[in-house]
Amino acid sequence: MNQVCELNIDSKIVKEIAKAYSTLDYVPKLRNLLNLVYPEKKTNKFCKLDLHKEINNLLLNSYEGEPILKYKLFKAFVNRDVVAAYEIKVKNSRVDFLTVDDATTSFEIKSSLDNLTKLSKQSSDYVSAFDFNNIVIHERHLVKCLEIVPKSFGIITVDQNGYEIVRKPTFNKSTDPSEQLNLLTKKELLKNFGTIDTDDILSSLDNIEINKIFKITLKERYKTRWDFIVKNSAEILPIDLQFFFKTNVEPALIYN
Repeated sequence: MNQVCELNIDSKIVKEIAKAYSTLDYVPKLRNLLNLVYPEKKTNKFCKLDLHKEINNLLLNSYEGEPILKYKLFKAFVNRDVVAAYEIKVKNSRVDFLTVDDATTSFEIKSSLDNLTKLSKQSSDYVSAFDFNNIVIHERHLVKCLEIVPKSFGIITVDQNGYEIVRKPTFNKSTDPSEQLNLLTKKELLKNFGTIDTDDILSSLDNIEINKIFKITLKERYKTRWDFIVKNSAEILPIDLQFFFKTNVEPALIYN
């Protein structure tokens, strides 16, 4: 099957497809979505996998939303010795992508389709938990972003031609051990700290030791899920990575 190569696609329709698409969609819906752009295609000849591939190719070539940037982050770290994860809750925010090795490094995404309304609150929340923090933005957000995020944040601009590192992150000295502990479950606290009493942990361990165990705990939590999508990356389509990270379902069960 040929990959998408058509030009001058209506961006509004592409956004509609991106919003409506789900990894769990069945053949009729996939065909209907694809026909919004290519009514001339004989999609009845496409199998389910072909339909998924065609929609993924369409979005990769014609869409600038968050899933595309999440895929680019995956590609940047897939061959590195890290554990990574999508959508990590911190206070009332959810960081889009997180890597854990000797340090925790967050990546908040603001695509060309996003606004920066929540960025001040989000950046404050991430500073409470992670060693290094980054904002990955479309270049149109750069000036406003510089006014909002802390100076310790790295800033990466992305457009259709690639990316540019505007500023590298510096080590965040403002992590809050109590907030780090709040991110962990009772089971994780008991296993890695020996107690679920956070007051006891805070009184008996210093910030450095809590941060160290916090990172070990996050690695343990996300390693299996991350290893699964790395191992199966050749079979997982780009837009579907986060789904498979969450579920660890064999790709063949979804696409066939």
